[in-house]
Amino acid sequence: MLGKNLELSQFVKDPAINNINILGPLGSIHVDTLLLSWVCMGGMLLAAALVTRGLVVEGAGGKGQALLEMVYKFCDDLAHGQIGHEYKKFFPLIAAIFIFVLLGNFIGVGPWRALEHMPGWFHLKDGEAFEIASPTTDFNVTCGLAMVALIVYLGSGFWKHGFKYGKLLLTNPIEWLDLVVRPSTLALRLMVVITADELMRGAFLLMMPVLLPTGIMAFELFIGVIQAFVFALLTAIYIGLTVSEHH
Repeated sequence: MLGKNLELSQFVKDPAINNINILGPLGSIHVDTLLLSWVCMGGMLLAAALVTRGLVVEGAGGKGQALLEMVYKFCDDLAHGQIGHEYKKFFPLIAAIFIFVLLGNFIGVGPWRALEHMPGWFHLKDGEAFEIASPTTDFNVTCGLAMVALIVYLGSGFWKHGFKYGKLLLTNPIEWLDLVVRPSTLALRLMVVITADELMRGAFLLMMPVLLPTGIMAFELFIGVIQAFVFALLTAIYIGLTVSEHH
């Protein structure tokens, strides 16, 4: 849940490390977020390694290849439709963002509350049992993804238009506002929506812990797909705006 992370200070007592929290509690180093993010990235690499070994040029291929081709085609159409004929340069980023956010949203949907009763389970500083949540409920993750999108967005403008784009940034106040609004909306939308989903599931677990949460978890998976799509779509749109010939 938001604000219920395992902070590094619970494991490392070095003040020089524990004081790295520019944004307060939201900006501190969260061990669970790091581990779950690494699980998502490791899962992406492992799945790709397993599937690519069995790829075939002719024929339908296996289920893994069919799934991989479906995701590839989806991301390819998304990037091409928003960026244009130069989309191939940005396709790896758009695909990586979509898959990572999708896995990050999904990893928090599970019967993890049952683990809280295991002996030796982690507890927070206030004594409350730690609950596994999606890494995309952590502002550190969503802000980091938004910063990556912003850097590529700006870099693509200079790559396409050179110093003309820099002049536009310096002379157009609307562009200054975009540099704040666009990454902020990317980061906050994803964090708030996924956090709200997890809070809703927690409430339904308390009211009806057997049947109803199953439907809520299915709804969470649907929302996870939508939010991954929206994040990748907006990133592609922003890049497409900067590489447009009529910028």
